[in-house]
Amino acid sequence: MSRKLLLCGALLVIFATGAFADGILIPGPPERPIPDVPYFTIKYHHVDVEIRNQVATTRIDQVFVNESGRELEATYLFPLPPGSVVQSFAVEADGQSMQTELLEADEAQRIYEEIMRQRKDPALFQYAGNNSYRARIYPIEPDGERRIVITYSELLPQDANVLEYRYPLSTEQFSTEPVGETVFNCSIESADPIASVYCPSHAVSIDRQGQRRATVSWEESNSRPDRDLRLYYTVSQDAVGTHILTYKEPNEDGFFMLLSAPAVDRETEALPKNVVFVLDRSGSMSGEKIQQARDALRFCVDRLDEQDNFEIITFSDNIRSLGEELQRATPEAVREAHSFIDEIAAAGSTDINAAMALAMARRTEGRPNYIVMLTDGLPTAGVTDLEEILANVKDSRDSIDASTRVFVFGVGYDVDTHFLDRMSLDNGGVATYVRPEESIEAKIASFYDRISMPMLTDISVDFGDLTTFDMFPKELPDLFYGSQIVALGRYDRRSAGQTTVTISGQTPRGSERFEVRARFPERAESHDYIPALWASRKIGWLLDEIRLHGEEKELVDEIVRLGTEYGILTEYTSFLAREEGALTLDEASERLRGPRGPMGPAGALATERMGGYAISQRDNALVMQQAESIAVQNMYQDAEGKWQRIENIRNVGQRGYIQQGERWMDSRLRVAGEEVEPELRVQAFSEAHFQLSRAFPALNAQLSVADNLLVVINGHVVEIGPEGETSLTQAQIEALRRPAGADLGALPESGAQAPRIGWLPQMLAGAWATVQKYIG
Repeated sequence: MSRKLLLCGALLVIFATGAFADGILIPGPPERPIPDVPYFTIKYHHVDVEIRNQVATTRIDQVFVNESGRELEATYLFPLPPGSVVQSFAVEADGQSMQTELLEADEAQRIYEEIMRQRKDPALFQYAGNNSYRARIYPIEPDGERRIVITYSELLPQDANVLEYRYPLSTEQFSTEPVGETVFNCSIESADPIASVYCPSHAVSIDRQGQRRATVSWEESNSRPDRDLRLYYTVSQDAVGTHILTYKEPNEDGFFMLLSAPAVDRETEALPKNVVFVLDRSGSMSGEKIQQARDALRFCVDRLDEQDNFEIITFSDNIRSLGEELQRATPEAVREAHSFIDEIAAAGSTDINAAMALAMARRTEGRPNYIVMLTDGLPTAGVTDLEEILANVKDSRDSIDASTRVFVFGVGYDVDTHFLDRMSLDNGGVATYVRPEESIEAKIASFYDRISMPMLTDISVDFGDLTTFDMFPKELPDLFYGSQIVALGRYDRRSAGQTTVTISGQTPRGSERFEVRARFPERAESHDYIPALWASRKIGWLLDEIRLHGEEKELVDEIVRLGTEYGILTEYTSFLAREEGALTLDEASERLRGPRGPMGPAGALATERMGGYAISQRDNALVMQQAESIAVQNMYQDAEGKWQRIENIRNVGQRGYIQQGERWMDSRLRVAGEEVEPELRVQAFSEAHFQLSRAFPALNAQLSVADNLLVVINGHVVEIGPEGETSLTQAQIEALRRPAGADLGALPESGAQAPRIGWLPQMLAGAWATVQKYIG
């Protein structure tokens, strides 16, 4: 494995495809699929959705291409989303209406099993257990195309003013080539004001159009969509709508996601703010950099509200400012600011300490203060000790009781990422890095657009009688127009139940509190993406703690525990993805402690603070900390800022799977005290294989991973492969329903009643003891 992956690759959380997929065109008549002909290629896939007061109408436009070289008959199958109440369903091929047949779950299961037996494709397992529509498409000429248009309506489920829409968008296994174009557009209209719009599966674009309308869009080219699209929107009559989503398995602490957004129109008055722009004009900023910085400043100044106060400070080895104090952003003041910006020239050295001291002195109480600082290098004038500068900024901030957030832009590869990160993080902000090939103006303009209209600042949340822990982000950001808070955390199982969640903060009308009654249940398993997103955020936070404050064994232990349990690769667990067999605890410890391991002399996080590698390492950790969706799954930025993808690890629900040669295995079995011997072997695509699917329907998503699989059912390790049992007795199935013995503890059941993992903490405790032996 390359050092770029080992040192630079902090993978985002990886998430399972859903239990269903979009329509597929299977060669062959309905009952006799042809196993030796590949699936059709999908030329394009367009989806248009209209949601009106809980009723969603979906129109699908797909073109399939027959590249087999012979005329084919085909069966079109469309698995329905779980729980959907379809009001109408119509399929047309090249303008001709097709007769459709609704397959109930049992009949659909039989059809899928028959297809899998002949085509030897486990991917169809993910459909099993769902109703499906079926249509016959004939004929399709060699190299011919068939355009299929589907329209269906459904009533969306609603729970506590949260509405969910799902679209089956998983075509990875059923197109012989990448899909040429995939486009999804959705418009939402609601009689009640819309608070949050949230998509955990894809990096969608959301456009809010007043209180009751929103549009959502997403598109890709030449890709293989590999997860279903899940879209949520919440409705609320409150000025700040807050909603809670939960995930909890029996006898375990729960997970929650807090969504909070201002339900306001663009015309609503925003909080007046103070903004201090601090610009490095040292000699290293000369040329295109200073020109882009001037353009960015003009953009920001032009978007100030007339009720805002602002100041511009520039620094080299001397400090200059627009005025002697903050001034109101009147048209006259903005014109003067333009003249000041035009005269900024790059020369001299860099006195960051003096510039930040003046910026802090410009703040006032009673309104939010935002300091936006841009620099391209290290301090070379005045105070140059980085720790002293950080201490001085903190002392200045504490000198007055004023809400303050510091946002830093580091330009180029000569900035110290640890220093700038700490300056921003210690002061409630975030650092953004601009690589040499990137536009300074574009990055600053995008940032300022997001923070230009604050609606709620100095935010705190109280969960009443509920005991919560490990919420990320640790400090809630301010709420701006068009933004929303997405916080993830855990709640103690002993305090589950009803409670009042209170959001407090400063609004344009002064200090306000917003209360919502919420239920944190004893059991809730529908929002299965929440634990993995939470784990990603915690790992990203732990990585930053190590990067900025030094490596501690407890932090590394927790990263490895979470990475193993949830199938998340990091610098500390990248050895899991190597194509080798299972590791012993001693071997795992050696990987951590070895010469190239993260705990060895060339440790992953202890050395580099500057350059492309340092920026990528920090950006990877930050993306994990801010994870709201799993859109960039299995990916990381390398030292040049290019996205790289890892193909041999997947996450299915709560389980991670790692490819070892031809076989995929549960990631928890990758590191164990000894090689795990399967207690049951099942021949792929035999009756025994399908008996597992029927007996444990929640296992179907895992069975779809591969036909050579090491899977865990209730603590029992089962191997599915070319050899094994071809039929199971009822006694064997009942044995799998019972939790395994004390040697493995209570592994999570893959059936419908899935308890949480019980053996992993014990296994890892042994691993940490071994690691401790190595590090003394």
